[in-house]
Amino acid sequence: MAREATLTLAGLPVLARIPEAPKALLLALHGLQGSKEHILSLLPGYAERGFLLLAFDAPRHGERGSPPSAKSPRYVEEVYQVALGFGEEARAVAEAAQERFRLPLFLAGGSLGAFVVHLLLSGGFRAQGALAFIGSGFPMKLPQGQTLQDPRVQALYERPPALQGENYGEVPLLHLHGTKDLIVPLARMEKTVEALRPHYGEGRLARFVEEGAGHAITPLMARVGLAFLEAWLEERAP
Repeated sequence: MAREATLTLAGLPVLARIPEAPKALLLALHGLQGSKEHILSLLPGYAERGFLLLAFDAPRHGERGSPPSAKSPRYVEEVYQVALGFGEEARAVAEAAQERFRLPLFLAGGSLGAFVVHLLLSGGFRAQGALAFIGSGFPMKLPQGQTLQDPRVQALYERPPALQGENYGEVPLLHLHGTKDLIVPLARMEKTVEALRPHYGEGRLARFVEEGAGHAITPLMARVGLAFLEAWLEERAP
């Protein structure tokens, strides 16, 4: 039976779902307008299979304020400023968790959280494996009339994470997507996998597409993701 607790890691409150005998860590990163509680609710069965789940609120989310508004003339820039801050904090939380628990660490992200997974991998972070739900390694198309002023965000458009596959270190990565996703089109996920393919060996980069699914982490996606992580955890075992 897993228990829930709030931990402090890297100075941040982190919601943890802790199994009786944890085998690995899974840092789950929520999407835009999401929260730590919501992303954990979408991953049933993971703790029961030995994954110690960790999640925290991104900047301007949950207990930390209001997400960027689509009405803002700088909406896209604000979204990716959140992503950049989320990525920096995720790395710090992951490192603190590894130091505390001494367990292999996996990553999972949904939507914007999936983009943050790509930020981490393209920055050289070496997870044991990663799940990218309903997201991609390319930023959203810049709406007409919006401009970018933050040079850090400009850099994401000039050289997106997915075009830095040489930095991913072949960390096992599974993309999970729906055919009816209108927020992150399936084509953007496919473009991500295509860009990364030359940098991956056989079996380490995979995709799962659910017919009829929209922009949501479905129970089927969650089950497929769990099986992928378990396979790579077994691969790691001596």
